[in-house]
Amino acid sequence: MSIDDQNFRRDIRVTCTLRVPLAINPESGELFEDASTIDLSESGVRIRLCGQIIEPGQIVDLFLSKNPETCRVVWTTPPGANKELVAGLEFICPLPDLRRRQTPPSSRFEPIN
Repeated sequence: MSIDDQNFRRDIRVTCTLRVPLAINPESGELFEDASTIDLSESGVRIRLCGQIIEPGQIVDLFLSKNPETCRVVWTTPPGANKELVAGLEFICPLPDLRRRQTPPSSRFEPIN
């Protein structure tokens, strides 16, 4: 992504490739394991998946950790010859920006000299 593209984005994207399970139909509990991230930000993630079709407006659960992140599918590319597609997902609840997190106060006593 070019610097100019980054200027138009709400949040900074970070290139990050992780295998992430995806629940395409969260009610069924069935996980689709063949998905991976391309990049992510506080507000969303771009993923690559093979063999599954998702559509804009669909709600999915993405497992970046043990707890799912509920996302809305914003856009998708048409599936390629190898049935791979790329999709942009928006987190329903944006992720916290760890750079802004305050360090908790120390509970250890430190004398003042």
